[in-house]
Amino acid sequence: MTRDVHAYFDEVVEPHIASRLPQVAAEMIVQVHGSYGLGLGDERSDLDAIIYLDDPLWREQGGQVQLLMQHDLPPFAAPSPAYCETPGDPFSWPIFGHSEINVHPVSWLLDHQAQDFLGDAGEPSWEKVSQPSLYELQHNLILRDPRGLMARLQRLASPERLPDWLWRKLLIERLCDLKGEPWELAKALARGRAAEARIVLGSLVQSLLELGFLISRRYYPYRKYLWPAFAALPLARACLADFELLVSATESAAQAEAMQRITRRYTERILADGLLSAAVLEDLFAARNGRAWNNPRWDEGKIRLQEAAVAAGYESRDGWIWGLWGWT
Repeated sequence: MTRDVHAYFDEVVEPHIASRLPQVAAEMIVQVHGSYGLGLGDERSDLDAIIYLDDPLWREQGGQVQLLMQHDLPPFAAPSPAYCETPGDPFSWPIFGHSEINVHPVSWLLDHQAQDFLGDAGEPSWEKVSQPSLYELQHNLILRDPRGLMARLQRLASPERLPDWLWRKLLIERLCDLKGEPWELAKALARGRAAEARIVLGSLVQSLLELGFLISRRYYPYRKYLWPAFAALPLARACLADFELLVSATESAAQAEAMQRITRRYTERILADGLLSAAVLEDLFAARNGRAWNNPRWDEGKIRLQEAAVAAGYESRDGWIWGLWGWT
């Protein structure tokens, strides 16, 4: 039976900090990450919480708070060791443990870009923040936010504020990464190479799930939480059965058909919503090279190379050779 994380902080953590460091207790922000932060905790889950302090207060008293969290509190769950290494045991390297509660400065939020978002110097550095970090800010449980800083960051970094051109860029780049992978899976299955097929399938399913979030213009979480988060997307209703089939089918033909249905539905959604044009989807690498996300004339360079190839007596599809060697 899982414990109540709210009660643990209200009845154990906060009173303990207040008795030793009252200024910290009054000003600390508390966010719960991981399974408990997303409402998915069970008897096998560990606690992963962060106390955020303003940078000056963190430098002044953060270390003392961290020591209190390490040594003076009854653990919340702690099913795994508190440290990654076991002294004298080189075989302990696969084991990962961490403190149940860590103490960070506010500036570390959003991959160390929090001050950029909170400032007034213009458009923040969106490209420096990972999708999982943006997802965590929006979806992980916030237990304390005394001055409303987390709520303000949530508004400033909401999916609706992420620039259109960046959604298109993320989409094009992810599609380029995926291009050809279904074919690689089909070949591995046809050759009977089970290990190779599992490797390709694992990365392929993760990329397809993340792509579903980008098509929906929603942030995606860390891979461990992709499936339940994806299942909550409207887009998922038409795809869940095929994803289940993709990961469980024993026949390569069934997997190939499931993959085809997923990619077709994704493509239909991309075109219907006007996220990318058919021309971009037909020539993804040229679109990426031409920065199609903010350049409506992205294909001019490709056309020039094709014309150069034809003028030299070759086929237009050979134009990439002119581009790679810099021929004019």
